[in-house]
Amino acid sequence: MFNKKLAIVGASGAVGRVFLELLDEKYPGKKDLHLVASKRSAGNKMSCGDEEFVIQDIENFNFSNIDIAFFSAGAKTAEKYAPLAVSSGCTVIDNSSHFRTHEDKLLIVPEVNSKDLCNFESPGIISNPNCSTAQLVVALKPIHDLFLIKRVDVASYQSVSGTGKEGIDELIEQTKKFLNDEDIHPKVYGAQIAFNVIPAGNILENNYTDEEIKMSFETNKILDKDIKLSATCSRVPVLYGHSLAVHVETEKEINLDLLIQKIKDQKGLDFFDSQDFTSPNAVNHAEGKNPVSVGRVRLDLWDKNRVNFWVVADNLRKGAALNSLQILDELL
Repeated sequence: MFNKKLAIVGASGAVGRVFLELLDEKYPGKKDLHLVASKRSAGNKMSCGDEEFVIQDIENFNFSNIDIAFFSAGAKTAEKYAPLAVSSGCTVIDNSSHFRTHEDKLLIVPEVNSKDLCNFESPGIISNPNCSTAQLVVALKPIHDLFLIKRVDVASYQSVSGTGKEGIDELIEQTKKFLNDEDIHPKVYGAQIAFNVIPAGNILENNYTDEEIKMSFETNKILDKDIKLSATCSRVPVLYGHSLAVHVETEKEINLDLLIQKIKDQKGLDFFDSQDFTSPNAVNHAEGKNPVSVGRVRLDLWDKNRVNFWVVADNLRKGAALNSLQILDELL
């Protein structure tokens, strides 16, 4: 029996549901588990394996009986309730953006920088990175280990589940209306998402989106502060799984055979031969899968210090719930 007392804050959301799936996979059997959400969801029941749990209202929840709380309920909820949980003796692993930029808070992807957890003092707060960043840095690590990355240019193709259940519902609803030749009125996104590609995130004053800035900052904090990264992030009409087209420039000349072997050896990565142009893809190799998948690995046509590749991963698993549980494994 898993003997830690766990809470999932935001249990009724898209990531919360994946937490329950993964907890049953990783720690089968009875668990001391508490599901927490807003007043709107309180009283509803959810299952983890054969057990059923009643969702509790976060406003009245007592964190003093909890060892680890997984927060996946947005930045405002984390800002308000995560410090309260810590003051009650509970360690928080937070999936929101709120604490990622705080210098005194760790930002962890276990395959990349688990050693940073040596500096962690419990109880405290550990942050998960943005879902696109999580899969990116796992794919970048073998390149950086071998050849030292100077610059990364990324184009992302992010599924609507990155926006939560609301994004999923909007794509499904708009798709039905489009096929029935009905009028579409966007609610979650600023433009129609069905059969369309739009910017991911909110446009900032510098004309980048916050998704693009997150990826740059977080890669520096997790992998190497000297890496220059520029991103263009898009939202695409895919339900689950983010895809990235990545171009990397390195300090040293790249040996492709050595790199591919390193990718194959990297924990958390699946390698796909570049001759198979359908792989990896979001539907077949990301959705519902734990590893980050890498394919289309090819040297630049003009420069031996540059390489291009394609990366896919389940944004609700490696991009959120799975990464949190891997952090828990490291803490244990």
